[in-house]
Amino acid sequence: MNLLPNFNFALALLWVLFAFDVLALQAATPHVIPELDFTLQPIPAGVFIMGSPVGEPERGENEGPPTRVTISQAFWLGKFEVTHGQWQLLMGTNLVTQAQRMLDDDTPYDLGGKQRTIRDIRGLHQDSDAEDNVYNRADNAPMYWVSWEEAQLFCRRLTERERGLGRVPAGYEYRLPTEAEWEYACRAGTTEATYAGKLEVKGRNNAPVLDAIAWYAGNSSVGYAGKGIDTAAIQEKQYPGGTAGQRQVGTKRPNAWGLYDTLGNVGEWCADWHADRLPGGRVSDPKGPVTGSKRAVRGGSWVSAPRGNRAARRAGFEPGRRHDDLGFRVALAPIQP
Repeated sequence: MNLLPNFNFALALLWVLFAFDVLALQAATPHVIPELDFTLQPIPAGVFIMGSPVGEPERGENEGPPTRVTISQAFWLGKFEVTHGQWQLLMGTNLVTQAQRMLDDDTPYDLGGKQRTIRDIRGLHQDSDAEDNVYNRADNAPMYWVSWEEAQLFCRRLTERERGLGRVPAGYEYRLPTEAEWEYACRAGTTEATYAGKLEVKGRNNAPVLDAIAWYAGNSSVGYAGKGIDTAAIQEKQYPGGTAGQRQVGTKRPNAWGLYDTLGNVGEWCADWHADRLPGGRVSDPKGPVTGSKRAVRGGSWVSAPRGNRAARRAGFEPGRRHDDLGFRVALAPIQP
């Protein structure tokens, strides 16, 4: 009796299992790019409920219907939002350059139901000083004034760089996380509005549960030094008055998977086209609509009210838009077709 075919099958199976175990072992530890001071946290495969239940405080209609999502493969996600220092090292531009690109952008965007340029809504002109629109410019500040296209370019350059050094696992790439990957990682196994617990809103910009985990409109002036905005006009703040701006990454409490600032500081671009609602039912590794006009944004920011700083909060912006409270976080994740 010829046992060779069975032996070959068993050997192939062992190699598959070995490769799976190696990837599982890799995914259980952080992935580090030392030259860029870049750390990505391991995110295990798993299942979660995406979106928010009816009755969650500050819930938006686009956060439903609640959807059972399977994330079928482990991946890594940036421990921090991409910083100004990391951007400069890889892209060769800085925040002033990016602010100037905002001033030079003549594209009308959907801003408050009207078609306006970003500079128009800020009361600026093309010859305004870009320096005046850069607040926190420290190397460890989150990168902002970045469009979706520019965030994508950062990811492509990072992939090319690391692949050339032989440091990208087979079948993986650096990219923006999908909305599902982002929310799954933000929740880190929790089910409430925030990974610190339920959201109790005591005033328009007063939600104490956020104080430990997020820089938002209610507290972003606390301890802030330097150029920024006067928050005196922000109503019902958790803390009174003061100047506020973007904050150094990693100064609030992380979630259970070691991710900082998923809520607050700057909003974060995701890979998907923005959908008006979630799919509902049961889905695996959803990637959002095939086409659209806006890209998904998650996570709230330093000027967001409490409702924007919840795990389920969803928004969408045109991919060319730049804002001083909008950045991104990078995933090392399975290549998307």
